[in-house]
Amino acid sequence: MEQKILTFMKENGIAVFAEADRTTGAVHIEKLGDLEIWDLFQQLVLYSDVETLCDSTRSHFPFQVWGQGGTGCLLSWLDDGRTVALFFDSELSGPAFTKWVEEELDQKVRRLYP
Repeated sequence: MEQKILTFMKENGIAVFAEADRTTGAVHIEKLGDLEIWDLFQQLVLYSDVETLCDSTRSHFPFQVWGQGGTGCLLSWLDDGRTVALFFDSELSGPAFTKWVEEELDQKVRRLYP
């Protein structure tokens, strides 16, 4: 699975991939690059815990998106109790950013976990 994740990250310009697993209580992090701004990663992953990542940020949608400057984050909640957080830099903004994240990135994350 790790090689699959690394390939996914390279193909989609993902600098940091974090997977929180409620069952094990662990967060697995892969880092391939740097981010323009690290605040989102620090707040959501580094200074947080599995329960917070899996629960308190959860909305009625299967994913949530944040942006700060040129850095974006996608949180995808999976049906098996895991949450995946992707951190990336992007020049897209507004509706184009949301469309790319919703229609492409979130769907690709879900295909990693059949």
